[in-house]
Amino acid sequence: MAIVGVAVLVEVARSTDQIVRMQMQFCILLLLLLGVNGALGLYRSNIVSPMERFRLRAMAMLLFVFTGELMWIRGGPSIELAIVPLVGVVALVFGLWVEHLIHARLGGADVYCAPAVIVGTGAKSRALARLLLTHAACGLRPIGFINDSSCSGDLDEPLPQHEANGAGVTLPVFGTIDEWRAGGSAEVVVVPDRELLPQNPADLYRLDVRHLLLITSLGEFPTFGLHIRNADGFVAVELSGNTHYPREELKRGIDLAVAVPLLILAAPIIGMLALAIKLTDHGPAFYGQWRVGRNGKPIRVLKLRTMYRDAEGRLERVLASNPDLREHWQRYFKLAKDPRILPHVGSLMRRTSLDELPQLWNVIRGDMSLVGPRPFPTYHLDAFDLEFRELRATVPPGLTGLWQISSRSNGDLDVQRAADCFYIKNRSLWLDLYILIATLPAVIAAQGAK
Repeated sequence: MAIVGVAVLVEVARSTDQIVRMQMQFCILLLLLLGVNGALGLYRSNIVSPMERFRLRAMAMLLFVFTGELMWIRGGPSIELAIVPLVGVVALVFGLWVEHLIHARLGGADVYCAPAVIVGTGAKSRALARLLLTHAACGLRPIGFINDSSCSGDLDEPLPQHEANGAGVTLPVFGTIDEWRAGGSAEVVVVPDRELLPQNPADLYRLDVRHLLLITSLGEFPTFGLHIRNADGFVAVELSGNTHYPREELKRGIDLAVAVPLLILAAPIIGMLALAIKLTDHGPAFYGQWRVGRNGKPIRVLKLRTMYRDAEGRLERVLASNPDLREHWQRYFKLAKDPRILPHVGSLMRRTSLDELPQLWNVIRGDMSLVGPRPFPTYHLDAFDLEFRELRATVPPGLTGLWQISSRSNGDLDVQRAADCFYIKNRSLWLDLYILIATLPAVIAAQGAK
């Protein structure tokens, strides 16, 4: 009996030692992951684009998985070899979700954006200030201008604050670079154009700021995944374009691999929503709406019904009685209080995009892709110029897209055009994966959804 007891104690001690050793190893890996994220700048002010930050997160995750596998592979096959990649993927997805939810709640707050001072007070500097004040995703909060002797222009018009409050404000002019150094405080100095650089560039490096940004416009060229090359005093921007975009067969395979299990999981939710629609307003729970697909081919997009059966008549009566609402409708094709929407269940589905779950079947059929520009009805598409409509027709429409994870219904036609153009010209597996993962927090936050 004593021998058995000793054996049990030895086994318990051995197991305890293994558990403690495993916990120590995971703590080391966690510290490694946090350290790599910090070294790549993911915990600094948000001046890197969200998609570039996602790529940095993926690099940190791969390094975490590689190091973790090396730590355990020496002991032979074990469950840890499967746990490490799972932890890495969870960290990647959860990190992106947390970042998006924080941006949704604190996007316009000072804590989210780095204070920035803009060189110059001319038209380009004022235009950049407007952009930064109304686009918190840029991660920069302009606090004023440096009016150097090499810069010209007068600050003769107010600059709007973030769209949330709609108040006008005139940003202060701090004076010359030397005068600003005496009492100014910012993390970033932004130069809107190379022509606005001081005659002595060394002056900028004495400003004691974390980042110095020189802005350049590339027009219609792809801007995602740029690389900087420099040698012998010149700097070149390498444009990678769409050379890394996957073959159509690979994109189609990814669509099927994701859409089929998602539709199976979503089937009970779709069924319950269909029943709720039936109880609210008699009539079909599903309907198909003709939209414009790839190469201009008409596709029948499936949706759960969120509107009354006489929805268009209700809308026309409201627009006819209110010219301001008609003007808003013609700009956004959305209304804050849409008279067509079914009470409770309709607004819930539109706010959370649950009415679009049946479109997983469109993805499986090949009419749509998981990621791409959203398929618009003809009246919506006709509001855009011919060049943009032809560009849109070169790619399959998507269940989710860049516009859906950013502005959603808050974006007017110009915002929609800019988001879709960016996606089409910068398509890559990285961008598709980023949009897919970011869709859930965008839906949960329900920003701009109507």
